[in-house]
Amino acid sequence: MRTFIAIETNQKVKDVAQGIIEKLTRRRFIATWVKSENIHLTLFFLGEISEDLASQIADRLKKRLLGFPSFHLEVEKFGYFKGRNGKPRVFWLGVKKDQRLSALYREILTDLRKFSFDFQEDFSPHITVGRVKSVPPKWRSLMMDLEYEPIIVSVDKVNIYSSKLTPGGPIYNIFSEIKFEGG
Repeated sequence: MRTFIAIETNQKVKDVAQGIIEKLTRRRFIATWVKSENIHLTLFFLGEISEDLASQIADRLKKRLLGFPSFHLEVEKFGYFKGRNGKPRVFWLGVKKDQRLSALYREILTDLRKFSFDFQEDFSPHITVGRVKSVPPKWRSLMMDLEYEPIIVSVDKVNIYSSKLTPGGPIYNIFSEIKFEGG
């Protein structure tokens, strides 16, 4: 089962992402765009794992995160990761660095290492909105007006998702919801 751990976003983030996607599409950026219902903040991509292993991870995380405090994230800017040619490779919405988000990442990382997963200590929080295939001429100037007001997202859980790849794009299902009860 193709699996990842992520934080759900709210409708406002999805609306902003959709607005940016529509602008970029009209401006002839070609990308594999993330569908609105699939917009999320990935913490860890686990890849293909068994359902049994996913259940074990969920059980362990439920214990570890039981007292974790809920918190708020700030989704604050549009950006992109560059490819080797210097052009955009991935479009994203940036998430402001936050001590609580970093602490959540480290807590989950601690448990994942017990299952022999090896992830980086560094975490660059972002919400992917598209994987770029091609950009139009003068692409930099066409991305100048994609700013938006910061969006606050309440975080009181993480989800383990299964992902099924289909010709129409991936289909995500929540395998396990891990709620924080730390208030």
